[in-house]
Amino acid sequence: MNQATSTMRALVFTDFNRHELQTVPVPRPEHPDDVLVRVHAASVCGSDLHGYTGKTGRRHPPLIMGHEAAGEVVAVGERVTRVRPGDRVALHPLIFRPDPETGRVVRQMIGMNLPGAYAEYTVVPESNTYPIPDTLPYTIAALTEPTAVAVHAVGLVNVRPYDRVLVIGAGTIGLLTMQVLRLAGAREVVVSDVSDTRLDIARKMGASDVINPSAQDFTATVSKLTDGYGFDLTFEAVGITPTVEQSISAVCDKGTVVWIGNSQKIVEVNMQAIVTRELSVIGSYGMNERDFERALAMLSDGRIDVAPLITRRAALDEGERLFDELLADEAVVKCVIEIP
Repeated sequence: MNQATSTMRALVFTDFNRHELQTVPVPRPEHPDDVLVRVHAASVCGSDLHGYTGKTGRRHPPLIMGHEAAGEVVAVGERVTRVRPGDRVALHPLIFRPDPETGRVVRQMIGMNLPGAYAEYTVVPESNTYPIPDTLPYTIAALTEPTAVAVHAVGLVNVRPYDRVLVIGAGTIGLLTMQVLRLAGAREVVVSDVSDTRLDIARKMGASDVINPSAQDFTATVSKLTDGYGFDLTFEAVGITPTVEQSISAVCDKGTVVWIGNSQKIVEVNMQAIVTRELSVIGSYGMNERDFERALAMLSDGRIDVAPLITRRAALDEGERLFDELLADEAVVKCVIEIP
C-alpha cells in the first residue's frame, strides 16, 4: 500500500475480453469484523476465464476478479479478535451477510459480486480468514478453495474401498477430485480428458488409468476398464453436454453421477437412461466452512499435492494479456498470480 495516496495496483475487468492494470483506492473495511489482507497469491479459476469472455454471465464489468487467494493480514476492524496484523491466511471467498434493507442473509463471493483478489489488497470478514502455517507457501495456500470444492463433491457420496470411479475433466477441480477420491479409499480412479498433456499430469498425480475420448472409443474403453459393468461412481468436472452424457453412459446401473462442472446453463441429457437404469444424479456446488478447513489441513500436511497443477506463474503486471494467453493454451492447468 502507498501510505501517502492509499492506492494499489489492481487488475480490473473493464469489458468482456478486456483487463486493465489500474491504480485504484485501497479497499476500506466497511464492517467492524472486516479484515484488510495484503494479497500474495491469487490463482486463476476456470470460472474467471469464462466470466472474462462473457460465457457464463455470472461476472459483469467493471470488477476486480479473483476468489482463490492467500495473503497477510495488515489491518483489522474493531470487533476482530481471532486474527491480527502479520498473520498469514487463506481466504474463503463466500460471504454471508444480512441485507440492510430486508434483513435476509445474502450470499456473495469476492471476485464475482464483490471486489476480489487480483489486486494488492482485498477485504473480507474475519470469519473468512483461515490461518496458514509458516511452512505452507502462499502459492499453495491459494488453492485451498478449489481443493475444498473437490472435498465437498466427494463428501456428497459414500466412497467404498471396492469402487471404481471415473473423473471426467483433467482440469484443476477434476485432478483434485481424483486425489480426494484416492484418499477416501476408492479402489481405482480413472481420469478422462481430450488433452494428453493433462492426462500425463493425471497419471503422475495418481490416476489408475486415463481415457482420451478424442483418440479412443470411449464406450469400449469404459467397458474394458470395468469388466463390462461400468463405473460405480462418475464425477463430471467440465459442465458441457458431451461430458455430461459421458458421465451417464459410463456409470453402472443404479450407480451415482456427481456433476461439478458448471459451464453451460442448459445441457441435454438422456432422461430415459437415468430413469430406466435407476441412476442417482447429484449436483455439487462450491463448498462450506468445514470443507475449507479440511482442504487446508490436507494441503498443510501434504496429503493433497497441488504443486503439479501449477503449470504457469504470472505477475500482476502480466494481467492485461494473461487471460487471452491462458485461453489459448489448454496445456495450462492452473495459473497463479504472485504478488510480492
